Amino acid sequence: MLKIFINILLLLWVQTSINAQQYWLTQSSPTHNNLRACFFTDSLHGWIGGDSGVILKTTNNGKTWNFQNSGVRNGILSVFFVNQRKGYALSWEIDNVPPNYYGTRILSTIDGGNSWSNYLFSDTNEFLNTITFTDSLNGWMGGSGGKIFYTTNAGGQWTQGVVDSGQVLGFPVQAISFSDTQNGYASGGAFDIAGVVWKTSNGGATWRTRIVGPEPVNDLHIFDPLNIIGVGGDFEFGSSYVKTQDGGSGWNYTELGIFGIANSIAFRTNSEAWVSLGIIDSFLVSTNSGITWRLTGTPGNARLYKMIFVDDKHGWAVGNNGVILKFNSELIGISEHKEFLPESVILYQNYPNPFNPKTIIHYRLSPDRGEIIGVKLYLYDILGKMVMSLIDQKQNAGSYHINLDATNLQSGIYYYQLVTSGQFSNSISILTKKMVVLK
Repeated sequence: MLKIFINILLLLWVQTSINAQQYWLTQSSPTHNNLRACFFTDSLHGWIGGDSGVILKTTNNGKTWNFQNSGVRNGILSVFFVNQRKGYALSWEIDNVPPNYYGTRILSTIDGGNSWSNYLFSDTNEFLNTITFTDSLNGWMGGSGGKIFYTTNAGGQWTQGVVDSGQVLGFPVQAISFSDTQNGYASGGAFDIAGVVWKTSNGGATWRTRIVGPEPVNDLHIFDPLNIIGVGGDFEFGSSYVKTQDGGSGWNYTELGIFGIANSIAFRTNSEAWVSLGIIDSFLVSTNSGITWRLTGTPGNARLYKMIFVDDKHGWAVGNNGVILKFNSELIGISEHKEFLPESVILYQNYPNPFNPKTIIHYRLSPDRGEIIGVKLYLYDILGKMVMSLIDQKQNAGSYHINLDATNLQSGIYYYQLVTSGQFSNSISILTKKMVVLK
């Protein structure tokens, strides 16, 4: 029994890896720190930021990555380079050692990161999440309290923009994107309260806010001055996106019904978009500019938090445990993207994990011809003994979740297995993932 169970796990892992690696290739990474920031100025030169002040640099399209001395100990949250030499980064200062500074450290370099200088932002207790520039002089930062700052002299002085005091005062800013030096958008919000978009037409001096949905909008992409898309979501209802076709006067909110929180969106072409989902090991993919979305797995079950495309051949994604993925340019030109067809059954990683004593298991059914399929969900211990039967019924296509209470289970590693059988095709699918009960 145990041998069969282990063989099933290995087979599933191999099949998932092969499918995912068709479009993204895992790169050699010199760190196991979680990575949260990524920026490339061209196909060769790029920087990645992560926990413990890690900044990595490549000058050869990611063939090798070298550590840079950031001068800070806490995580790098955002990285932006104006050109190959001039760049910026943000890190929070949270220190238990006197004098106990709290706030944001702004890092800058003028030699491609060979040397970094930093200073504590003058407005203390401000925790800034994102920094961006349109040229060597004009830049913006945003973060806690819904505050947005701008500079017109390359960061020599930062001025706080005036934000209208509507219903969304105080919600954090997660992303900022400008189409030119005058016109830009910021996005953010708070879980279970509101998703927010801020708009400026005077370079960030003043901002107009608008609630666009019930959950935070974590990233934005500007197609043109009228058409903008943003992605976000929450733990309970999963990923969502918002779109406007009139320059932000009106926004349409769509809940995708897919577990995971969309945190970064990157367009390879005007029509092909990729979204990282953070807490689950999958991408969202669109081949029609965000009208419809499909799901595909990540290599090695990677959980990703930042993505960027420099052009249609060069893309990067980074995430937990030092993972660095590179877009497989060898596949460019394959018509219709046949590999993007969604799997008929998807089992997501439970969240939270590890957990005590409760967690949520999500799965999605997309059977052919709308057939009803038999669904069984089992929980096994580390020895392969079934300790719980969670589901045994027939279900239609759709997204499902189950709340698991492990109060009566001991601490340790468990496996949950989803077994589905087709109504017409008589096919059987077996998907398995690991969870950890920690008491």
